[in-house]
Amino acid sequence: MFSGITVALSLSGLLLFEASILRAVGAAGLSVVLVALLVALTLVPALLAVGGVRLLRPGALRRVPGLRRVSTAFGDVPPASGFFSALARWTQRRPWLVAASVTAVLALLAVPALDITLRSSGVELLPADNTQRVLFETLDADFPALSAADVTVVLGSTEPAVVADLVARAADLDGVAQVRPPQEREGLTVVDVDLDVADASSPEALAVTEALRALDVGAETWVTGLAASLEDFTGSLLADAPLAVGVVVAATFVLLFLMTGSLLIPAKALLLNVLSLGASFGVLVLVFQDGYGEELLSFTSTGGIEAFIPPLVLALGFGLAMDYEVFLLARIKELRDSGLGNDEAVAAGLQRSGRIITSAALIIVIVFAGFVTGQLLIIKQTGVALATAVAIDATLVRILLVPATMTLLGEWNWWAPAPLRRLHDRFGVSE
Repeated sequence: MFSGITVALSLSGLLLFEASILRAVGAAGLSVVLVALLVALTLVPALLAVGGVRLLRPGALRRVPGLRRVSTAFGDVPPASGFFSALARWTQRRPWLVAASVTAVLALLAVPALDITLRSSGVELLPADNTQRVLFETLDADFPALSAADVTVVLGSTEPAVVADLVARAADLDGVAQVRPPQEREGLTVVDVDLDVADASSPEALAVTEALRALDVGAETWVTGLAASLEDFTGSLLADAPLAVGVVVAATFVLLFLMTGSLLIPAKALLLNVLSLGASFGVLVLVFQDGYGEELLSFTSTGGIEAFIPPLVLALGFGLAMDYEVFLLARIKELRDSGLGNDEAVAAGLQRSGRIITSAALIIVIVFAGFVTGQLLIIKQTGVALATAVAIDATLVRILLVPATMTLLGEWNWWAPAPLRRLHDRFGVSE
């Protein structure tokens, strides 16, 4: 239940954005998590009770040669010591080296994300040889008069002098190829503008859009088009992001405090999430914006990342990362409460939770990797970003960086001021 609430909390941050597509994804994701949580706590135990001791019998698949050994190796009941505890002890003997090396790798992967360019693409989302894309591009090339304008200006006036002033001033702007004849509609004037740029959502197109919005012709104007929509969407994201991120971070911090009774562990978990998500964004930019994955993944780069991908990846990636963090910390805290020292609890906790974390992550990576086979570029971007985020988090972060940092912090991992310790004693979550 605690893990499910943590994931649901991350997805609920999308509901705080104004953009309807993000609220829709957030509501859908939240409903999926809550239904899965309800099923796990009610229907699954009921089915287990109905199955009874029959569920303890070896299944037919375990009789297949080789599968018994595989199922035993990846089973949910690990031995007291094994690969993960050995890896933890290896990390604990050189925590500074592991922490510095993993952090450097993640930071290096995140560097390309600093140059991320957001886009709002249209037919470019389809493969270059897709019949629908070919049709639209052929129509635009052979019948330019039928194509949609790059920018549309709606003028709140039909006075000839005002309309003529707008048309003249728009035509004089750098980057404008032509201004189409104005059209009157219900007391308004619609002026379509074609740009002298190949990409209607490029920075050059955005500059022309901003110049058109800045024109003062004595009447109210509204400007739309791909570049205008992108500017409005990104502006909305930047305006809503502080509240959405703040609520999710604060609530996650409180939940992890209630589970661990520590202030440093929740803070460290949030910082490590920033590193892993930053690395996944860096890979996303390298593959799709810089085009290093074009041949492998069969797409044509548009020179940027679709604008709604970053908040979506942040919400889903953050939720999954916290999910794995809860798996690991729950076992470590349980062992710590039983009397083990910090390092012993970390090693044993990783041994107990390592299998479930890697198995769950592998399933998620396979699911998101399936997105890459889709034709739509936006689906490919989603799949690569989330598969990368989960793979990095479940390997470099949870299995190496978390044990290394917890070893370096030692007993400080469990520090909290006396008033907060009393608060945790009263309201904390334990098994």
